Order: sequence, then structure tokens, then C-alpha cells
Amino acid sequence: MEIKNVYKQIENTNLPIMLDVLGPLLNRDVQLDVVAVEETDITDLKSTYPKTPVIVEVGVQGKVSGSTYFVFSQRLAAAVTDLMVMGDGTAEFNEQESLDGIAEASNQVMGALTTFWAEQLSENLAATSSEASLVAWDAFPDDPTKLVRVDYNLNIEDWGESRFTKLMPAALFDLLGAMPDLHAESEFGASSKPGGGGGGRGPTVRPAEFGAFEPSETGGISTDDIKNLDLLMDVSLPVTIELGRTNMLIRDVLEIGPGSVIELQKLSGEPVDLYVNDKKFALGEVVVIDENFGIRITELLQLEDRLKALK
Repeated sequence: MEIKNVYKQIENTNLPIMLDVLGPLLNRDVQLDVVAVEETDITDLKSTYPKTPVIVEVGVQGKVSGSTYFVFSQRLAAAVTDLMVMGDGTAEFNEQESLDGIAEASNQVMGALTTFWAEQLSENLAATSSEASLVAWDAFPDDPTKLVRVDYNLNIEDWGESRFTKLMPAALFDLLGAMPDLHAESEFGASSKPGGGGGGRGPTVRPAEFGAFEPSETGGISTDDIKNLDLLMDVSLPVTIELGRTNMLIRDVLEIGPGSVIELQKLSGEPVDLYVNDKKFALGEVVVIDENFGIRITELLQLEDRLKALK
């Protein structure tokens, strides 16, 4: 397969779009560099990712259809997932949570890219479903000779750096070669603050459509409907702290007056519940800050439950 110089120019143009997603998504200052654009070689991929990698398959449909694959080490997949939920990136790899999180991140990146490409080319292109799994290279589901390998170096503030790989159909690269504004190869590399602004011309902002979160066959959140979550980062959600609940007869409710005491069903000292958007998100303990009440988080729910709260 011929690796054309325009492929590298395409990746230069893609970098700011990817940074506009990754910075806010990870809540950190992020730098992204293209290490290489080359032919796909399974032997080299095995040496780059000697431990079973996390492979995210993201479908693309429209003028060109097929699958793009993102390849991550288990360490990076776990860190990205942890940072997405305001952790410090040190969480251990958990197959269910880490696969859900990295699939969501990849889907957001590919969604932003396809939106940008569609606008540049005035063509119908869109990212569809994404699925993350642990896949040995011998079981890789596609024909490597039809894919172009792009290696990235991702540097995350206060965490460190790691490499990940994108495997994209050569046919899609050939279509993107017609984009009118391709950046020169000498401009490789971009960085972004958590608030976004990778320095490139990103896609036009438009309302996002979100379906209901449905459970996947494995019991986690389906990533098919989790798209462009970064567009919601500035949306305000109601946060409620619930001290406890009880049930009362109507006659007892009518008798409530000043000085009445209502006994709750929660024991003294038990953690209180924190709800986001009327869905349970975390547990905590009540604290006093100056003259105001507050809550110190003591336990977060599972990742899929927290994502449901952001619906």
C-alpha cells in the first residue's frame, strides 16, 4: 500500500479536532503528536502492544463505509476512563468499566472527526456504533492491508505520556484528500487546555441528539448512543443531597406544623445520597464549611450508573 504524503497532511488537519475533544474530556492539559503514518504491519503492532491491547472498533457510514480501529494499551484505557470521571488516572484496568469508558472516548473523537470531514467535503459521513474489546492480534477482525496505521503520542498533564494507534481504511484517507484546507506536514503536533481550543478549525457547533442509555448484553452501558458528550460539559444539572426519606399517612402530613419532628428511615451516621439529574451518583458525609453545609464524597457508583445520571 502506498502511503501518500497527503495522508500525513490529513492527520495534521485532524489533530486540532481531536484535541478539542480530548482536552475537555480528560479535564487536563493535553498534547497530541503524530509519531508515524505508515502501512499496517501486524508484526510491528505486536511488538508495540505486546500485552493484549484494547481495540475499539468505530463504524463509519456514508460516502465511504467501513470501520476505523483505535488501539490502546490497557494502562492508557484505564487512565482515560478514570480521568473522564474526575479521577487522577491511576485506576487499575477494569475490563467492564475501562472498556466502556475508552469506547465512549473513541466514539466522541470519531464523531467530531466525521462531522468535520462531512462539512469540509459536503459529503454524508458519520460515526456509528463503537465497541471496545480485548483482542489478540491473531484474531484481528479486518484485513490489515486495507488500513493505514497512524501512531500518536498522547501527553496528559500530571499523568505522563503513552502511545495509541488508529487504523483507518485507505479508501477513507483517499476521500479526505479532497478536503480544501489541509495543513502542511511541518505542523505536526498540537496541544489543548481542558476548556478546549486546540488551535484548529473545529466542526460547527449544533444541537446533539441523544437517545436513551440502554444496557448492553454484558450489563454495561451501550456506547451506541453515547456521542459527543463533550458538547454537554457546560450544561447545568441539578445536584441534590438527600438526608433520608420516610412514608407518612395523609392525616399525619396534614398535622405537620412548626415544631413537628419527622423521623427519617436513615440511621444517624449513615452516608447521605447525592443525586445528579434525579439519579443517584455518589455517597458522602455531611460537613460544615464556614456556616454552610457541604458534602464530602466517600463513594462513587459504578461508571455506567454515573453515566446514566448525565443522561
